[in-house]
Amino acid sequence: MDRGEIYLAPFTYADLHGSKRRPVCVVSAATFNAGPDVIVAMVTSSAGRLAAPGIGDVVLADWRPSGLLRASVVRTGRLLVLETRLLSAQLGTLTAADLSAVDQGLKGILGLP
Repeated sequence: MDRGEIYLAPFTYADLHGSKRRPVCVVSAATFNAGPDVIVAMVTSSAGRLAAPGIGDVVLADWRPSGLLRASVVRTGRLLVLETRLLSAQLGTLTAADLSAVDQGLKGILGLP
């Protein structure tokens, strides 16, 4: 698994009362992904997020080539560690420009320069 790949995976609700199968974006490095786990960011097509992105939200410019069905946002502030076996159905991969924007979103939420 490589950074920027989009998969379907169960994503736990923030209140831990259930989960939803949704697109996720791999944000961890390939060296980390070689183990049993992977770090992913939530992907949403919520109209509210598209219209008014929050801190760390990255509106994807090239969502179609990434294998997504709708205009989407990568929520870099909503990260989850999953076992790689839980990821299914690779949808596609972010373009270099969108992955760079996701990197900037991650830096922003982590307070990195």
